[in-house]
Amino acid sequence: MLKELWQYVSNPTENPVAKKMGFLTEAIAMEARAKHCKASWGTHYQHCQTAILQASKRAVQKRTVLILGAGSLFDIPLGVLSTQFEKVLLVDLVFLKSARNLAQQFDNVELIEHDVTESLERIMVGFPFVDTPAAWLDDPSIDLVVSLNLITQLPLIPVRWLIEHFEVSEQEGDILGKQLILAHLLYLQAFNGEVCLIADREGVEFNSAGQEIDRFDPWWDVESPSIAQPDAVYTWQWEVMPLGETSRHKSQKNRVGVSFL
Repeated sequence: MLKELWQYVSNPTENPVAKKMGFLTEAIAMEARAKHCKASWGTHYQHCQTAILQASKRAVQKRTVLILGAGSLFDIPLGVLSTQFEKVLLVDLVFLKSARNLAQQFDNVELIEHDVTESLERIMVGFPFVDTPAAWLDDPSIDLVVSLNLITQLPLIPVRWLIEHFEVSEQEGDILGKQLILAHLLYLQAFNGEVCLIADREGVEFNSAGQEIDRFDPWWDVESPSIAQPDAVYTWQWEVMPLGETSRHKSQKNRVGVSFL
């Protein structure tokens, strides 16, 4: 707990949204959970790295790779990408010290703190308005874009924030969540280079006996690229919440899929 508190106090994030809305707290908690669930999460990270390397092979040129949702960097084959591409841009709202230290080892790797929704400042003050992002769309050197375990996470904190602080109804929150996901899809599709989408496709919860108790759509019922289509490279199971990690009575597995848009 003291380590997590020190991470929160000492993190040099320049974006006020990150601390006020809880993104920094969530990033610290995710890093701690990744360490606790090293076995199950490690396999997931390996699959992600394999998918990114496959995406790299599809890029016609190797000037700039843009990774959205870079976060901890655990699921990124950073060493390989830094040799393949002239420039590696890693984007997220928050980067912890471990990620900063790793990125500093490569001269052509840049960490960029950026709100990929380009809507959080409005949401933070109570305006549930979502616009389609535009950052980097005018950069012709970007040959590969990767959205990494990001799109289904975009609505979680903003919707909770509006419900708790501005008495937004669950129905209004649901609309906002769908808009955030759809806006990210439209943003990805606007790039001229190769685009790789790595995202949860389905979540399943189990009881302590291993019996399924719930199945849910992490896409908030927004139509996602079908995993049955040829552009879905492969899917895998991620034991995102092993039994006993957050509950003695419940575990969760997500099906993760890779698509090229």
